[in-house]
Amino acid sequence: MPSPISQAQFRKLRLLLGQGRVGSVYSYLADHGYYYACWAAGEIGGGSASELRLATVPGVRLETAQRLHAGELTQIRLAMACGYLDSLGLQFDKGPLIMRDVTAEETAEFHGEVFRIHFLGLGDWSLRMPFEQQEKAGGLEAVERYWQGVLRTAAQLNARAIAKAAAALLAA
Repeated sequence: MPSPISQAQFRKLRLLLGQGRVGSVYSYLADHGYYYACWAAGEIGGGSASELRLATVPGVRLETAQRLHAGELTQIRLAMACGYLDSLGLQFDKGPLIMRDVTAEETAEFHGEVFRIHFLGLGDWSLRMPFEQQEKAGGLEAVERYWQGVLRTAAQLNARAIAKAAAALLAA
């Protein structure tokens, strides 16, 4: 379960995002147990420059990312982070703290909005097919279970990447 986030902490995250520091926002949230941030940040260790560039755009299919310019990818990444924070911020309508990460439905909503604004379609979304297959197989509950599994896996991969980087630093 993620650590609660206060409105003061949330304002600081908004300021970081306003400065274009998407990685800092995702790192903070990942460190506090928000698995979407782990997934969105990707495993940013090793790999080629193009893999690094593509790994930093949450939900964009590889084929789509390859045809977009670096500036477009940067704009989409920032818009995704804004959408994520907007979605998390809606929890303040129900209480003084953010207490949970985004659901599959919330994720689909802000991804869809970012894609629409950037003239991308559902076919450009990496989660479209798995979400549709899960919904056909077991309804919206199956989609949510699948999504929570994706997020847990991303957090585990992120933890491995951090451990790998720490081991490399110690070995140097």
